[in-house]
Amino acid sequence: MITRVMMVGPGRIYEAACSLSFDHNLSPSIDQTIVVSPYSWVTLTSTFLSFGINVDSFKFMLDVDCIEQFELQDWKHHWYLQQGIKLSLLDTVDSDKFLIQDCDVFAIKPYKFFNNDIPCFRVEELWNDYQLVYAEKVQKLIGYSRKIPYSFVTEFMPYTKDEWNQCKQHIEHRFSMPWKAAIKSVSDFDDTKWFSEYEMLGMYKTNTSTNYAYETDTHPELNTLTDLRNANWSTISTVKFKARPFKYMVGDDALLVKNFFKQLEE
Repeated sequence: MITRVMMVGPGRIYEAACSLSFDHNLSPSIDQTIVVSPYSWVTLTSTFLSFGINVDSFKFMLDVDCIEQFELQDWKHHWYLQQGIKLSLLDTVDSDKFLIQDCDVFAIKPYKFFNNDIPCFRVEELWNDYQLVYAEKVQKLIGYSRKIPYSFVTEFMPYTKDEWNQCKQHIEHRFSMPWKAAIKSVSDFDDTKWFSEYEMLGMYKTNTSTNYAYETDTHPELNTLTDLRNANWSTISTVKFKARPFKYMVGDDALLVKNFFKQLEE
């Protein structure tokens, strides 16, 4: 079974609806999608259906319920909380394979994220200070530095349950404590936003196995709808919403973006 995990935070519901409209570019087929959000399942379902998204295989969870279920009450900073929820689902959901996907990214060309049990990561060039902070803190956590000179923070992360269990056990052995406590012990959960689950999972896998592949992503700078129309999408595989008007999109803009990329596929 393949399970996708997606967080849909406040103001991000239309980004999610747009992104989910391009699931036909993802393979292998996703068996179930778990959406965690402060929005009710009624709101999420009605919005997704209005974009033509089939939600039959979707499961909706309130973020406040996840905090209680996964004992994340002391992960109060939202940056760390949403990562704690994603990793807790990776830990507890009965599924062979997972795809963690942020709600503001989607593939506009075919993306085979698993080839049998071999994940294909999406990576990007190292270009900002946060990537240095992530690598430094993750190295303290797992004891490994970057194996490949790329960042895994591209908002897609395919991972197997077996690989997660190995990563978790490795961390718990290093720190002699449960994995959530180990992560918290590395540094304070403050505004430096030092932790990245994408970097942790990617750096662990690439240091402990050769059974992986990766593709490099580049994203054009999109600040206006004119930028969207003028970009050369022929060489680009994924779309990432980094700034307004695409980040925190309203419904009409989300439909415009969806229709723009649908026309490119024709």
